[in-house]
Amino acid sequence: TQLLAIRVGPGAAILPKEVAKLNLAFSQHIDGGHRGPRKFWREMLPRLQYRNPGIPMTVTRQLDQSIPATLTIFYRQPATTAASSPSATPSGPRRVEKVIDIKGLSEAEILRQLLQETKATPCEPTEVELQEMRELEEQRERSKRDSERSLEVRRQRKKEEAMLKAARGEVLEAA
Repeated sequence: TQLLAIRVGPGAAILPKEVAKLNLAFSQHIDGGHRGPRKFWREMLPRLQYRNPGIPMTVTRQLDQSIPATLTIFYRQPATTAASSPSATPSGPRRVEKVIDIKGLSEAEILRQLLQETKATPCEPTEVELQEMRELEEQRERSKRDSERSLEVRRQRKKEEAMLKAARGEVLEAA
């Protein structure tokens, strides 16, 4: 059930190859607009991580309430040719970053901005996953009915025991 919750739902999206890394920074306390980033971290980031295992996703939580809540997207940029870049830097991919201010935004709005900025493709649940979700819902409903039935049986049993005690004269006197 937990794996199914991570595989499907809001945040289940495949990021494009250009995205190299994500960094989420917010305060540890939810006051001052940090509730949405925290909910995004708890509920939607695990789905992004599941669908994009090759992209590092870091979270920075600070004690300071006054820090800005940000989502930083690092993009890969192809290496420049040696002719256009005379510096002696290694010819690896450079990174470009885009910082999104997410302070005061809801988790759904943060996800919407991330998907819009990166042009990620949301993952729709497969037929097998939909079937698993239906089975889990049916199981929850059966469990709820069984719990209610058991509760009623226990109430009836206690009522009968109290009536038997009263009939035998074993009623406890209130002090």
